[in-house]
Amino acid sequence: MSREQVVQELYARWLGAATGVAFAAALVAFVLYAWGVLPSFVPLDALPTLWQLPVGEYLARTGAPVGWGWLRLLPYADYVSLGCVALIASVTAVCYLAVLPMLVKLEERVQAALVAAQVIVLLVAASGALAAGH
Repeated sequence: MSREQVVQELYARWLGAATGVAFAAALVAFVLYAWGVLPSFVPLDALPTLWQLPVGEYLARTGAPVGWGWLRLLPYADYVSLGCVALIASVTAVCYLAVLPMLVKLEERVQAALVAAQVIVLLVAASGALAAGH
């Protein structure tokens, strides 16, 4: 097996596992939300009316936070679901971080640098540090 295939196989294993975990978490979050097991920050029956609003008005009416403020609302079912979306979005970075040590070990410096740069870009984007208008 070539070096490239070894890295690809490791990435694929991590991708399969991380995607499976994220999907299972999203499924559980949906059940908790839809069945009312956990309270919702925004009542489920109010959503059809609220979804029609411009974002500023939606935020004003619901008191929903912007940026990373949603983390404090994780005890609510609707924000558990949002947390699962964030988990799904993090799968790529997790997989990159899994293969980075192998790339370094195999002395694949250019690929390792590109993977590290991609992880940094994803983290900066997720941080909101470059967001305009906030």
